[in-house]
Order: sequence, then structure tokens, then C-alpha cells
Amino acid sequence: MAHAPRWEPSQLLDRESSGRQIAHVAAFTAQGSNAGDILLPAVLRDAITFYGGGIDWKAIHARSAVDESTIDEINSTQGLIIGGGGLFLRDTNANQISGWQWPCSVEQIKRIRVPFCAMGVGYNRFRGQADFDPVFTDNIRVFVERAQFVGLRNTGSMNSIRSYLPTELHSKIRFQPCLTTLIAKLYPHLILRESESSFLALNCAFDRPELRYGNDKESILKSISQGVKTVADRFGLSIKYYSHYSADEEMIPVLRSQGIDCEVVDLSKFDSREIIAAYSEPALAIGMRGHSQMIPFGCNTPILSLISHDKLQWFLDDINRSEWGVDLHQANIAEQIIERGSQILSAPSIVAEFLEESQSSLWEVARGSITEFLGCMPIAKELGSCHLQEKNNESV
Repeated sequence: MAHAPRWEPSQLLDRESSGRQIAHVAAFTAQGSNAGDILLPAVLRDAITFYGGGIDWKAIHARSAVDESTIDEINSTQGLIIGGGGLFLRDTNANQISGWQWPCSVEQIKRIRVPFCAMGVGYNRFRGQADFDPVFTDNIRVFVERAQFVGLRNTGSMNSIRSYLPTELHSKIRFQPCLTTLIAKLYPHLILRESESSFLALNCAFDRPELRYGNDKESILKSISQGVKTVADRFGLSIKYYSHYSADEEMIPVLRSQGIDCEVVDLSKFDSREIIAAYSEPALAIGMRGHSQMIPFGCNTPILSLISHDKLQWFLDDINRSEWGVDLHQANIAEQIIERGSQILSAPSIVAEFLEESQSSLWEVARGSITEFLGCMPIAKELGSCHLQEKNNESV
């Protein structure tokens, strides 16, 4: 009997089968790796399940080689979802087939006969990082042309991907929030916030340090430590360090050198339910990773983002809270953390109301895309009339 791979996500919602079978391409990961990638695929599947009933999922790892059997497996289902996560990145699973994380060639994309979409995917190119190789432009053009739609998790990603496309394909690019920003909507029974939390959570990231910190890594990390300590002391809070990935623990000796003796919480060893519980608890989540921003937001936890990657500012811009971030390449980092963190913590009722209203708006956007895609699949299966099948034998 075949066993599911260790990285197969465990859903938290249970629904009676709808009879649908969907292929799902994502950067799946098992416990012990990146916490955001542990939780994200499960939440995406639960969002689809919420509206479409139980789904028979066929998991395809985004970084696995794509061959004839992969395409056959996709075509044996009723549809394909790619996402979420920062899949549009050149140096993770680097290849000259697609130029981004899923190495599916133009010819293979053309052989997909079922409706497909990207859902909550991000343009994850770092500041100062080399542009995508030329193969990416051709691949993304065909990918977008064949897709029902390409849902990107922030406006910045939308604008970036459109820059690689002819104007006539721009309308296929749409805003589709990362489903982790809607955790409280999907799992209200798991959000067990106490009226007053006793700590703030901090996360820092250390992949590609030269792109995150430039030549100022030491001073930036010290400034973060000083700012966070002052905010915690001012509001009588302790500090917990939330590690999403083993490399994140490089921050721990820096904190201790600044007189911060904090509890370390290794989220990479948690399952989905435990990650949600962890991010439902802090009075404030201060984070550098994308999912150290989006997961607590989705849990109705106030956030302050440490911006070393444009995607964090893009999210804040989309929710009209640009001031909830501190750019690590600007002056006075500690002072900005103190000022902005204090403003957030001084207005808990206002912040809580805003978080709930913002989630409601994002929920409506997500609902529209999910129901649209689910509505396409029966047509594709029963009538064979989806535009992908109509174009299947055409050259692009």
C-alpha cells in the first residue's frame, strides 16, 4: 500500500466528498522545515474545501521534475491549482525549463487539458537580485495565456508579472490574497486570543543575507534588538523568538548580546494547528519573513513588519497600513520600531477592529476567485468546453 509523502499537508477542515479531484502544485514541506510552507498548502486546500466540499487532492511538488506522467496525472483530474507561496523566484530550484520554481516547459503547459489557475502566488525576487533568465518570459506568457486566471498575493507582484507580459494578457492577472491571511475566517474555533497577551513575538530571516542586509547586517540586527526590547519594556511584555526555519536562529545570540533573554519557539517543528495557536497568542508579531507577517494577520494578531523584501511592504500597502512596517535600509531603525510598535500596542481595540474588517474584505476577494474556479471544473469535465481544451491543439 502506497503511503502519502511526509510533506502531504494535513487539512483541518473535514467535508463530505464533492466528487471533485484536483491536482495541486506547491512547495510542500514536512515538519522540520519552513513553517510557512508547512501551513500554507493546508490552508489553501481548506479554503477550497470550505466552498467546494471535500476534494480528492493529487499533490505534485513544485520542485519535482515534470515529465509525461506528470501531465497525464494532471489531465486525469478535473482541474489544477498552482500555489500559493513565492513560486516566482529564480534561484530556488533554478532551472532553464521555466525559469521559476515549477519546471514545467512551454510544451508541457500546452498539453494541460484541464482548467488551471495560480492562487495566491508571489513574485519573490529580492531587492538587488538578478532578473529572471529569458526563458521565464516565454514560459510565463504561455502559462498566463492558458490559465483561467493567475491570482497573485499582492499588487506589487501583479505589477511585476505584468511587466513580462503583452498588454492583452494583463487582465488575466488578478489580486488573490494568500489564504493564510484568512485563518480566522476559516478556523474561528482555533483563534483563542486572551484579552491581554503577555508577550510579543519576533522573527528574523537569514536566507540571502547579502540581499536582505547588504553590508550593514550587524548594525541592523542590533537596531532591531534594541527597538524590540524598548517596546517590550514599555508595555510590560516579554519577548519570544519565533523561528520559522533553522537559519532564523542566527538572531538568538544577537538578542542575548543586547541583554534579551527570550524564549525560543521553533515553529518548524509544529503542525498546522500548533502554528495557528502560536500566532494567535502574541500582543504583537514583529516579523521579517512573509509568513511571519501574513499568518499572524490571519490570526487577528497585530503586526509590525521588518522590511528586507518588497513583498512585506506590498502587503501593507494593499491593506492600507504602510506605516505598519520598518524598512531595514532606512535610518533610525530602532526608533521607528519603538514609535510604530508603540502606536499599534496603544490602540488595541482600533487595531482589532481594523484586522477583522480587512479580513472580511480579503475574504470576499478570495471567495470570488475560488467559486469561479470551482464553477469551471464541471464544465471542463462534462462538456469539454473550457478555453484550455479549445486551444489544446493550437500553437502558441
